[in-house]
Order: sequence, then structure tokens, then C-alpha cells
Amino acid sequence: MMSVTHATLAVAATAIGLGTADPYVLATAAVASQLPDIDTTESFSGRLIWPITNFLEQRFPHRSLTHSFMATGLVAGLAAPLLWINPAFFGAIVLGYFVGWFADAFTKSGVEAFYPNPARLVIPGNPRARLDTHSPGEYWVLSTAMILTIISVNLTSAGGLSESVARTFFNDTATAAGLFHKHGASQRVYIDIEGIHTYTRQSVSGSYEVLEAGTNEVIAEDVDTGRLYKIGQSNDAQIRPNRVKARLGDPVNVAAQFFSLQEVGVLEWLATVPQNAYISGSLLIDDLLEVPPPANLETYPTIRMGSGQIELQNAHPQEIVALLQEFWILQGSVIVKVKA
Repeated sequence: MMSVTHATLAVAATAIGLGTADPYVLATAAVASQLPDIDTTESFSGRLIWPITNFLEQRFPHRSLTHSFMATGLVAGLAAPLLWINPAFFGAIVLGYFVGWFADAFTKSGVEAFYPNPARLVIPGNPRARLDTHSPGEYWVLSTAMILTIISVNLTSAGGLSESVARTFFNDTATAAGLFHKHGASQRVYIDIEGIHTYTRQSVSGSYEVLEAGTNEVIAEDVDTGRLYKIGQSNDAQIRPNRVKARLGDPVNVAAQFFSLQEVGVLEWLATVPQNAYISGSLLIDDLLEVPPPANLETYPTIRMGSGQIELQNAHPQEIVALLQEFWILQGSVIVKVKA
């Protein structure tokens, strides 16, 4: 069997078995798949490390010791420290090595899988169904392994099979919330919505970037207008969707800074905050009763007044200024997030 077939099968098995699209992990599996053939100087790996290969070739028949469960156990033992460093690389080495020799069991000569027992494992039982190197059958196996790798990597990059199925067939705000909880720290999460505006009863259709998520609802920003909305089925939601499609966007870095505020003017504090920030937390405002309540939840969907203080949930600095610009913060604790 060709070296490229061994490598491709190992990559496919690792991508599917470990559910990974990490190119370094997959490359490790491809390299490990070449190691069983170090028992012959005619192989690519054997020529690379000729002294070791020559030693093994003089003492063990081809596809014996290195093509066995015993050798796989030895490789697993040598790679065991990776379990505490990076388990994915451990899995790639062991799985890549195993697939590298087990694939040869499907050739006409088979392998001594149970070495030191000399009996050869040959699959399948029908000799005419076994593979020959460079045969059409091997190229069919190679092509299938490549296709499976591409499918697996794409599914993994999209969050995995179960997540892809959920986003295809069970797409709602709960699915979008779950996607945000899983990927929101590293990737932008968007939802495309068709629904009803709960205040105007008008139809809504557009794309929104999710900023925060509960269990079954999200706070999202209209990508066209920059306005924030609470989207879901709760009583205080601004948009109730009929159709939702969640998707992942570009990678994103989220920088968060904690502010403990004491006796400071709203404008003075916000002058230190980036204008593209999202602010969450609580503010105790002097003369809170004089603060005019938000005109409606459509205007200030991220600001709530009650219990003697103001609660912020991913509010824009501009919203806070519009409501509180002349007021004084007696005390407050907030987190300011900026996406880059």
C-alpha cells in the first residue's frame, strides 16, 4: 500500500475519531502512519532512518513486529506523557500508527497482527477482494479517505456533526444561544431572522450579531443599524422570531476590563471607555428618582431601572449618555467588553 494511502487513511480516522480539524494534530497522525514501515529499507520512512531500519530488517520479517498490536501498545506507552500535555497529539500518534499498519491487513500478504504469533491477519477472506499496491481498488480507498477527511474537517470547523444537525433542523434562539455559549469567546455568532416586532407588530427580517445569550433567548445587534434587541419568546423580547438561522462568523478577540466605580460623573467615566464597547453591570445613581425612565424597551433594550439602581446588559456608551449624562455614579461595578 502506498505511503500516501496510509497517511490519508490515518488523517481521516483521526479527524473523525477525535473530532478535530487541527492541522498539527492531523499532520502528526500522517507522520505516525509511516512508522510501521520502518522495518524495510524499501519504504519512504525506512530510507529516512536507514540505520534503525537496517537493524530491524535484519532481524524481523516485513509486516511482523512493527505491524502488530504489541507494537501499537509500545508506541502508546512511549507517547503516554502527551496525555498530560496534549491528549489530542497522543490520540493522533496512537491512532495514526495503528491505522498505518492495520490498513496493510487488507492487502494480499496481510500482517502479523498478533506478533510474536506468526499467523497473518488478512482481510477479507476472499483473496480477489484484497488490495494490490497501485491497483484501482487502492485509489478508490484513497479517494474515499480524502472525501471523508474533507467532510469531517468541515463539520468539525462548523462545530461538529451534532451541532451542524441542530443548526440545520432545529434552528431557533435556543440553538443560537448554545452556539454563542460554545463559540462566542473566539468567533462572531450571527443569526438571520424572520419574525415580528413585539411593539410595532411589523414584520422583521435581517441579520444580527449575538452579544449575549441566556438559555432560550439572545441579545443581538442589528448589523445594519447597530441597534440592540432582545430576541426570543420571553415577555420582554423586542423581536419574536418565526425563523432563525444561526451561523459562525469571523474569529474575534474579546477584551474585557472590570471597573469598580465610586463617586464619579457618568460623562467623566465614559470618556475613558471606547465608544464601541459593550457595558454590563450595576450602577447606583445619585438622585435616581430624577432619572427619566426609558421611553420604552425599544429605545433602551439593554438598560433596566429598579431596586434603587440601574442594570446594564451589553449597553452602548451612547445609550448610557443619552439617559444619564447629567448624573453622578455613587457606586458601581461593570464589565466593559470590546471586540476586535
